[in-house]
Amino acid sequence: MKNTSSETPSGRATVHGGATFEASTDDFVARARQQLSILRRANFWIILLIDTAILAGCYFTAGLLRFEGAIPAETLDRMAANVVPLIACKLACFFAFDLYRGMWRFTGISDLIAIIKAALAGSLLYVAFLAISEHFRFVSRGVILIDLLLTILAVAGFRLAIRLFYQRHSASLDELMFRDRARPGVRRVLIVGTGARAEKLVREIHEDHGAAYRVAGFIETGHVHCGLKIHGVPILGSMEDIPRLVIGFGIEDILIADSALKPRNMAALMEACADCRVRFRVIPSFEEEMQKGAFGSLRDIRIEDLMEREPVRIDMGHVRSEIEGRRILVSGAGGSIGSELCRQILSYDPAVLLLVDNAETPLYHIEMELNALRPKGSEVAIVPCICDVRSGRSMEKIFRRHRPDLVYHAAAYKHVPMMERSPLEAMNTNILGTFKLASLSCRYHVKKFVLISTDKAVRPTSVMGATKRVAELVAQALGGNGTRFVVVRFGNVLGSNGSVVPLFQQQIASGGPVTVTHPEITRYFMTIPEAVMLVLQAGCMGEGGELFLLDMGRPVRISDLARNMIRLSGLIPERDVKIAYIGLRPGEKLYEELLVEGEGIEDTAYEKIKVCRSSAAIDEERLFEGVERIGLLVRDSGDEKAAYAVLEGLVPEFRRQADGQSPPAAEKSSSQGTSAASRLVEY
Repeated sequence: MKNTSSETPSGRATVHGGATFEASTDDFVARARQQLSILRRANFWIILLIDTAILAGCYFTAGLLRFEGAIPAETLDRMAANVVPLIACKLACFFAFDLYRGMWRFTGISDLIAIIKAALAGSLLYVAFLAISEHFRFVSRGVILIDLLLTILAVAGFRLAIRLFYQRHSASLDELMFRDRARPGVRRVLIVGTGARAEKLVREIHEDHGAAYRVAGFIETGHVHCGLKIHGVPILGSMEDIPRLVIGFGIEDILIADSALKPRNMAALMEACADCRVRFRVIPSFEEEMQKGAFGSLRDIRIEDLMEREPVRIDMGHVRSEIEGRRILVSGAGGSIGSELCRQILSYDPAVLLLVDNAETPLYHIEMELNALRPKGSEVAIVPCICDVRSGRSMEKIFRRHRPDLVYHAAAYKHVPMMERSPLEAMNTNILGTFKLASLSCRYHVKKFVLISTDKAVRPTSVMGATKRVAELVAQALGGNGTRFVVVRFGNVLGSNGSVVPLFQQQIASGGPVTVTHPEITRYFMTIPEAVMLVLQAGCMGEGGELFLLDMGRPVRISDLARNMIRLSGLIPERDVKIAYIGLRPGEKLYEELLVEGEGIEDTAYEKIKVCRSSAAIDEERLFEGVERIGLLVRDSGDEKAAYAVLEGLVPEFRRQADGQSPPAAEKSSSQGTSAASRLVEY
């Protein structure tokens, strides 16, 4: 076999054919150094002396047991002569099996196995010594066997005693000593689940002397193991037994440690315990558990844990190739969706991240947060830009200076009742702002423009929904000019600014009532990070002109959402916190939808992303003429009725519900020709 040599970074020549030998030599040297470092620890010498005494004691005790308390003189002399070789053989094996590198306060099964191996190896080495030096004269084989068993028991028992000393305040030692100390502030709990997470949780609770919980029992999801015990804690029953057990055992908390428990089962559990003042807590994701442990990562159940939807799991490698090294502009960067877009885009290493918002404080906060999130040594330039998308000239300065490659347009007015009171502002921002930003993207050859839209654009009953529908039409109409336009439509996101979740939290904290508009009103919900992940994925899938729909799962009844949030606070709906129905507000619908009947959708490579390809052809001349007329009305007359008439002409399915009436249509103004689009961008 031919050996070749090469130069290492240190300048030393090595032979590749002997690489394995050199590696094993280095490992041996490193291991020897680690073993020698033990000698510098005072605790090692104490443990070594105790082990020496244990080994000697086990040896002579084995002789006494073998000879029933009277060791023959000759045998006793040989045992006394051989006790030093015996101890040397066993201590050498203890070193070889790393028995002196463990932290005995954490003794476990692996340490017991290592002790068994080391004791067995030490006995075999001693037998080999006797076979060579003594030829087994005056040596009892029974003594060697008994000594092996005593060594395992004594050495393991000593290590266990160390662990018990360090856990002398734990619940496990209390049970061992037949004590049942009732510590003040300790809450009685049930653990839902009997798997590895549940076992780890109860073990950590028992070992933590400061734990605020005392486990009354386990609950399994089936009926297989009822009556058995885990670490001395009984499995008391199944899910349907929980209300009875809560009352019978005085349970204060229910800890959910079953990762397979579905949201519907969790919601049913909370419903069954509606009249029991119990708090629910859950072990979160695997990543959080790895960082903190099962007990340390326990958290309160969040409302998203009860949503009937599968978690979003998609491959974001394609998104990285779309974003990495490019200049990205995010409008509405200080808002809920815009700020999360910035966080996730930052993780894909763009060259420049432009944060555009007209609100100073939110923009400052997201800039500070992104600078803190940016890895050390990252070359991503984070550029905050205080600018209003309604100002074409101000936005053009940003485009001229930074030349963005991708634009994510999240800036919009979205509060339905508020926009019913300020319809011209909704049209100005959602329609004219989108048109100006989209037109600039075409003029400055942006590669892709992604518009964030809403389910309220489908058969709109509000000004906000109608203006977002016009924004969708604008984005689809401008496609084909060198810039690819993509629209992503989805429903409500949990915890966004102005959503019901923060409102309900405030109302519950103040004692109620929680205000719901209608008992049957439903909405689609998704978490903000999940929605943004899908927006980024849909954006890089788009080739231009597509309208993507995000699968929002099953719609949620808002009254059920309110009840669940009250229960998550440890309170009882209608008893502790009332629910008040205040009626639909102007522009609101009972049910939201993501698709107009007849549009049709197609699946994509990603289960959570659908695409609409069968929308009707857009009359661009009529669209841009209507946008120009809205621009003139916003700038000059401020005639809301006329603006409504234009909006209804652009969105024929728009049906206002404010006070149950639509305003009278205004006279149509004369056409301004096909140059409307080009003139409006200068406004």
